[in-house]
Amino acid sequence: MRPVHTVAPALLVVAAVCFADPPENSPRVTDTVRIVRKTEPAVAAVFSQAEGRLSMGSGSVVHRDGYVLTNDHVVAGMGGVVLLKDHQLPLEYEIIGRMPEKDLCLLKIGAAKPLHSLRLGRSNDLMTGEPVLCAGNPGGRGVVYSSGIVSSPNFILTAPNALVMRYFSADVRDRFIQFDAASNLGNSGGPLINALGEQIGVVSNKNPDEENINFAIPIDRVRENLNELFASEVRRGIFTGITLDPLSQKAEILGVANKSPAGKLGLRPGDVLKSVNGKPLGSCLDWFAHLLGQKVGNVQKLSVSQGKKTIEVSLKLPEYPTPPTMEIENPKPGLLFAVCHGAFERAPAMEKQKVVKTGVARALDVLAMGAPKTDGFAIKLEGALKIPANGVYRLILNSDDGSILRTGEKILVDNDGPHPARDVGTLLRLQKGFLPIRIDYFEATGDAELNLFIENSSGRRSDAAPLFFHQN
Repeated sequence: MRPVHTVAPALLVVAAVCFADPPENSPRVTDTVRIVRKTEPAVAAVFSQAEGRLSMGSGSVVHRDGYVLTNDHVVAGMGGVVLLKDHQLPLEYEIIGRMPEKDLCLLKIGAAKPLHSLRLGRSNDLMTGEPVLCAGNPGGRGVVYSSGIVSSPNFILTAPNALVMRYFSADVRDRFIQFDAASNLGNSGGPLINALGEQIGVVSNKNPDEENINFAIPIDRVRENLNELFASEVRRGIFTGITLDPLSQKAEILGVANKSPAGKLGLRPGDVLKSVNGKPLGSCLDWFAHLLGQKVGNVQKLSVSQGKKTIEVSLKLPEYPTPPTMEIENPKPGLLFAVCHGAFERAPAMEKQKVVKTGVARALDVLAMGAPKTDGFAIKLEGALKIPANGVYRLILNSDDGSILRTGEKILVDNDGPHPARDVGTLLRLQKGFLPIRIDYFEATGDAELNLFIENSSGRRSDAAPLFFHQN
């Protein structure tokens, strides 16, 4: 046994030398290697499991408090764990927000210390041919990288072909980034990274019938939906009246609601939130993450940059204002509808149109309401949606072509413009009773469809039509 004891230290020395990193000035340490070193701690391997089913995907840590961005189809409402480079043991996650219609999901993992996070870049100025890295967990093997280029920064995933789309210049369906870096099953949800080490997309799918044809959700679309994914004020039942610019690299105020706590303090668009309760705010992500830990009555001490000066204000969080309900003495099932004819690219203001047909719709059968026409018509539906109990709900509007859901003058869901059938949803805090609603819809050409779904806090989705009522 003695020879073993004398040889082992020598073996350890050899191993240490063999696996030592090359010096920083080595030609092997390229820009790509530096980007991988910088971003790898924030790339997540995601494993979701339920009823014996194991789903393997990817994600990215987008905030140091443990918020992980991924695809909704990776998690699909299931629980699971996340693996990170700097953590030996798996970290359990909870689902914070889901947007199945955008294939986006926000997870939260707990960690003893702040996590490395990926900086979110912009996708509005992507160039065909610029280099990208695709990071993820293909086949459940852990985090690996592949390299390639942006093949197209603005690809329509569901388009029949380029020739047809030349005749639909007003089409509003979502665009994707096409790239050629290797991407396989398990890469979904992972980051697409540019030469600056910034996340510019979320890998989402591929064309299995062709080689190196992969797609990612542009990060600007992710940014535009961050408020919906976090929905901090709706979930916590608190209200500030502040809307931040999701495309800004600062916590810049985009809008302030009238008569809101922020409005009463003199905050205005263009102001920049610098800190809250002593914590620096670098972007809207910091603000959203902070608010998820707050409750009604908490005081927020804000440092705000207004032009060349900085002001200090205190904002006490009131209850979130829910949309008002209406009284209906003799409710009858269905919504009242009115139809007009014309060539539309947006849902028209029915008040300016000639109404050719009216009636009551128990279901959203637009072809029945629009008959005998199958193209070139618009419909306005009015009435109330019966909310069964106080709580948080998602309303999902599905249509082909465009539609808008309102309560009073406020737009709840905007699914307008010419497009094939698609969902657009929003998270709302609603009170029990009859919520006044109006749906504006138009059909241009091709297929015609309209549906409204309601999803409760447990995620159960159902057709909203049985909840439609109108005043007799």
